[in-house]
Amino acid sequence: MYYQNVSVGQLIKRVSRFTVEIDLNGTVEPVHMNNTGRNKEILIPGSLASVRYVDNPNRKTHYDLLAVQRQGRWINIDSLAPNHVAKECLEAGTLKLPGLALPYAVHPESTWRDSRLDFAGKAADGQSWFVETKGVTLANGTLAAFPDAPTTRAVKHVHTLTMAQAEGYQAFLLFIVQLPDIHQMTIYRDRFPELVTAITTAKQNGVRVLAYDTMTGPDQITLGNEIPFDEHLPFSEINLNSL
Repeated sequence: MYYQNVSVGQLIKRVSRFTVEIDLNGTVEPVHMNNTGRNKEILIPGSLASVRYVDNPNRKTHYDLLAVQRQGRWINIDSLAPNHVAKECLEAGTLKLPGLALPYAVHPESTWRDSRLDFAGKAADGQSWFVETKGVTLANGTLAAFPDAPTTRAVKHVHTLTMAQAEGYQAFLLFIVQLPDIHQMTIYRDRFPELVTAITTAKQNGVRVLAYDTMTGPDQITLGNEIPFDEHLPFSEINLNSL
């Protein structure tokens, strides 16, 4: 996935939940951030940041924040990117769902019961499936973790996937880590232990959990390699005082 109309500037500060200030060639610009996480280890003043210009006179800001460079890695912070990447790769067959025959019929934003899941589809052998995608931006070294902030919505989606699996669908929980050089992924138990319990139960009932890292840059994010997932691995955040 490549972005158009991209510029690179320097992050000044976060000013609200959805807005940061970026220095673009000496001009301070308010920039929309499409990400509701805490992102405290990413939004460090002075970091390089990439933005996309949006030509829309009805908007309060004319730029969207795409990625921030931290410790030599571009971390994509666009919360819409994981679904775009997943859709492209599911349709192209470059993201293979274990046990399901290619090609896939892919239907985004599908409602089942009282939940809206990111993707529904059917495999070449007729097996129906659901995929719920979660973007991941929190990492410490080569270990990534989800969530960055407590999310009851994620727990609800995992419960829905578990019910779907019991009714004959093949259900998948897909984590897309929005930065490169990640070797493992876990759930941040200290932040939201309920999600660990829900995922463990889902796996015991046949839900498949997949995690992939990505190749990123100021103007791109593409699917990388599948990485091991273990919801019980311990995780600690980066010490900001060491940055």
